[in-house]
Amino acid sequence: MTTRTFATAQAAGAALLVLAIALSVASVLVAAAPSGATISNPATETAVNRSPDSRSDPGGTITTMVLTSVQQNNRWKAYVGNVSGVLTLDDAANLTIYDWDLSSFTGEVYASRYGNLTWSTVSCANVTNIQAESSFYGMTNTADDINSTFNWSVHKSFTVGTTTLTASTCNSTVTYANDTRQVPTASSPYQEVLIKDANNYVTYLADISDNSQGFDNQSYDFQMIVPEFVNGTVTSYYFYVELS
Repeated sequence: MTTRTFATAQAAGAALLVLAIALSVASVLVAAAPSGATISNPATETAVNRSPDSRSDPGGTITTMVLTSVQQNNRWKAYVGNVSGVLTLDDAANLTIYDWDLSSFTGEVYASRYGNLTWSTVSCANVTNIQAESSFYGMTNTADDINSTFNWSVHKSFTVGTTTLTASTCNSTVTYANDTRQVPTASSPYQEVLIKDANNYVTYLADISDNSQGFDNQSYDFQMIVPEFVNGTVTSYYFYVELS
């Protein structure tokens, strides 16, 4: 089994949060910026600690062995789930004149430490942004830091609001499917890239892979990983959805 990292946004340690996201888009779809998402039905879990092996060797012997350990990585946590949505024509009081239910989705799910992102100016996160984000979590120059985790630059083209991010220009990764590592391609499900806004606020963008086979062989619309502290401090992440 390969180590993967899942944690909770509500308690320290590694866990998995399954999200069902309901959203309302208050303008026409093509021109809309990502909309704040409502989280419902969360369920969080973490790995069970593995029992140790033992040996009983007689005195006067030398035993050579290899010890293998699979440990939960508390520097990261994961969010997976599904997206439900309505396209609507609302006024400033959220009163609706008409709406459209959607049966399938394309677009993106976003997670950020910031609830005041400026969507009009979005670009790929650069080396300085990524290093600053890693330093914030105290994971600079570790084997599992942000740069080492998002160590690919292979992904599809994304449109964030009115900004197009050219294919294979951002730091990227892909999460697992059916308990198996994926090799990133422009058509891989569950792509994730690092972006930033005008204030250099780093945001994690996950592709909506409508009803795709997920890490546990269940069907999900999105999977994403985000960093976390290991000292007991818990980070709140804000979630946004954009349909396209």
